[in-house]
Amino acid sequence: MRMVSWHLWLATLGIVVYAAVMWVSGIQQGLMWREHDAQGFLVYSFVESVAALHPYYLIRALGGALFLCGALLMAFNITMTILGYQRDEAPIGGTLPAPQPAE
Repeated sequence: MRMVSWHLWLATLGIVVYAAVMWVSGIQQGLMWREHDAQGFLVYSFVESVAALHPYYLIRALGGALFLCGALLMAFNITMTILGYQRDEAPIGGTLPAPQPAE
């Protein structure tokens, strides 16, 4: 697979994971901050809500790492392009069949 494709998919997957996890954790934290007991006090303290989001922070770090890997791969690809390095390989899609005249 080409470096451009790897960059695209790593960056896309990283952004999607990061955004989805942040969205879900934001909803959970908001719901935890809204919950009151019968006397009107908060059920969860701020520290409890942060502790409950720890798994989401780890998954968010994974998404960020995927995006970072894609960005580093892009930087490497651009550097090799500027330096004039060319790989010996077949073009994407191989050879095209010869065009046939219309009937």
